[in-house]
Amino acid sequence: ALVYDAAALVAVADAVRAVAGVLVGSFILVTGVRYLLGGAAGGLESLPGASGLFDRVSGALLARVDTMVRGPRILALGAVHAVLPCPLLFPAYLYAFARGSPVEGAIALGVLGLGTVPTLFALGTFWTEISARTRARVQRGLGMAFLVLGLVALTHGLRLAGLPVPKI
Repeated sequence: ALVYDAAALVAVADAVRAVAGVLVGSFILVTGVRYLLGGAAGGLESLPGASGLFDRVSGALLARVDTMVRGPRILALGAVHAVLPCPLLFPAYLYAFARGSPVEGAIALGVLGLGTVPTLFALGTFWTEISARTRARVQRGLGMAFLVLGLVALTHGLRLAGLPVPKI
């Protein structure tokens, strides 16, 4: 809250939020289009020049995962997942930050977590049991959801930049 309130006093605060909204919205839109086209989600590895770095880092991590999934080290593995690139997680962090209140931000992230945990558990449990056709439908549905979320962030950023964009 202290950082957010201090940022509100700075003349460039709206410009910073506008740029963040446009960048985050654009990234989410690209991810949505990739889902709609049947491709992978396209996280940071889809950025130009990041592919080799992503391959090296993910390869090194994946080589150690088997040793971490047994015993109490699984908690560390779960904690590492909180900082891995995710097209949904970082915009959620930005949204929580933009709330301007630690309590409101914590509630927003808590609600996201409450919705995410059972969904990912079910997805991980049943994904291989679902037909390829149904999986493609789920991916297209996710693509549409990402497009809507990306448009919300993008239009908010464009409005903050002073462009007349209709509210979504």
